[in-house]
Amino acid sequence: MRVEVLPELPADMMDEAWEWYRETFDELRYMAANRHLMYRDEFEDLMADKRADKYLALDAEGALVGMGVQTTELESVPLISPDYFEYHWPELFEQRRLFYVTFVGSKKSARGAGVFVALLRAMYAPIGEVKGRVFVDICSYNEERHALPRMIAMILSRAAGRAQPTRLDAQSFWMYEFPPAHVPVRDERRTGFRERRPGMEERRAHLRERE
Repeated sequence: MRVEVLPELPADMMDEAWEWYRETFDELRYMAANRHLMYRDEFEDLMADKRADKYLALDAEGALVGMGVQTTELESVPLISPDYFEYHWPELFEQRRLFYVTFVGSKKSARGAGVFVALLRAMYAPIGEVKGRVFVDICSYNEERHALPRMIAMILSRAAGRAQPTRLDAQSFWMYEFPPAHVPVRDERRTGFRERRPGMEERRAHLRERE
């Protein structure tokens, strides 16, 4: 397995990369309230945007088994506020030493083969060269179910010697119900992501059985 770094994804890899992306992050469609998955046109635009480096993990046959995208051009990242980063880290922002990870992941069948570790090590290399900082957007599901912040910190610590994670911000989605007066008021409920949740197709099949 090897990791290649490219400014632009070759056109002949687009279909393979898109299928890998959809398969790898599919569960976020129904486990995260905020939309984390790009549409095909958004994905293709990102793959062609030379402001963001593409890290491709390829197996011995050249098949895509992992991928990551990161940039120091924060203005190119949709739905984040570059002003936030400039306000808190003005010198690093001006010097382009703040790195933002749009996404990073490994193929489900390859997660035990060190692909994710190899990707993070490769993505850390330019950060370490300039003594920069890196930012990752992690939804509650990946934080609670997969302990992703802790896992990333462990991997980066091996690459950098030490990595200190800090939660910067969080957005929560709240639901308000309207139970009848005789129903007792419950304590505030949480997501319960630590418990296994069925996939979308499994959930739909279960609902069809109940009809």
